[in-house]
Amino acid sequence: KQNNNVCFELDIDCELVKKPEDPCSWNMKYYSVIGFGKAFFVDSPEEKRRALNIIVEHYSSNSYEYPANKIDKVAIIKIEIDSMTGKKSGY
Repeated sequence: KQNNNVCFELDIDCELVKKPEDPCSWNMKYYSVIGFGKAFFVDSPEEKRRALNIIVEHYSSNSYEYPANKIDKVAIIKIEIDSMTGKKSGY
């Protein structure tokens, strides 16, 4: 908590590209993002609920209620992004 500097990395659509005649030339296809910023713990129950709704809506169209005892136990970390870059390979 003393140093809230963070780095994050995400990649999607990763695929090994094989060349049957030469395994030394195998490669990867991917899209990636790397970023740097500051991380902050979210303490407000209302802000935690908003964050959970964003996450859950990505996977389900259902609406959910979060009991206070569950909200108290969950840790939500917000990253304020200072810089971010993207890369792709093989596409």
